[in-house]
Amino acid sequence: MKYIFKVLVALIPSLILIFFLLNYFPNTGLGSIIALPFIFVINAALIIIGITFIHRLNQPLITAIWILILVLTLVVTILIYPQEYGPSVFIQLWNKTPIGR
Repeated sequence: MKYIFKVLVALIPSLILIFFLLNYFPNTGLGSIIALPFIFVINAALIIIGITFIHRLNQPLITAIWILILVLTLVVTILIYPQEYGPSVFIQLWNKTPIGR
């Protein structure tokens, strides 16, 4: 039970990002039917792999790996999120940053 709770809590940032992407980039077309469950499965797999190997490490390393896993799930969410036309979401977000200009 505790294991499932950890996975669900770790998925919250990805779910919030998916809702954000659905609101600001709604032109997903039929790609969202395949991509959204795929994003969820990939992120859950990353979290489960992290939880499986994390219990053998010391506390500072555990914290660093959790941060890495959460950032990785957010990056995977942005990279896989579909866009029906125009550039991908990642390129659109990159062009809006001061670095991408």
